Amino acid sequence: MELEHLSLSELQVFRARVDQEIEKRRMQVRKEGLEKIKSIAAEYGLSADELKSLSGNKAVSKRGSVAPKYRDPKDSENTWTGRGRKPKWVEAFLNSGGQLEQIAI
Repeated sequence: MELEHLSLSELQVFRARVDQEIEKRRMQVRKEGLEKIKSIAAEYGLSADELKSLSGNKAVSKRGSVAPKYRDPKDSENTWTGRGRKPKWVEAFLNSGGQLEQIAI
């Protein structure tokens, strides 16, 4: 395929289609991988907890859940505790000129 003969808009459409195909194949590979893991785990009688222990993520302590501090004014089911990365709805609200105090619960 000779890309230099395509217009910018044709290249953008092509890129979008390629990105969609890559994501579709990535999801298929993940699905197949999970099926293999489940099959091997069943074959050896391994539990989900035993598989989780393989990740080596021992430093993570079990903390209680934190009550949400902020609520999306457009969709009350969207909440955020104020910890970690801001959800997209919070970013959009702040970018539109809003303040966190306005959406505090």
